[in-house]
Amino acid sequence: MDDQELIKKSLAGDRKSLEQLIHSVQGLIFNLSLRFLWDRMDAEDATQEILIKIVTNLSKFNGQSKFQTWAYRVATNYLIN
Repeated sequence: MDDQELIKKSLAGDRKSLEQLIHSVQGLIFNLSLRFLWDRMDAEDATQEILIKIVTNLSKFNGQSKFQTWAYRVATNYLIN
């Protein structure tokens, strides 16, 4: 299943699709957080908060880029602030 399909199903309330979608970017976001913060515990906390931000703002994803690119941008904005 591609990201667009997973996003549609997630927004419709399919929990498995949401879990699969989040799992697809979790490692990317953790690694980015670790590079920014240089502390594993802080990176884990930041990753959780970023994933929550992605889930709560998923309806704002407009599909003009890949989902991973959008998630990466959400993460970098969070980490910069």
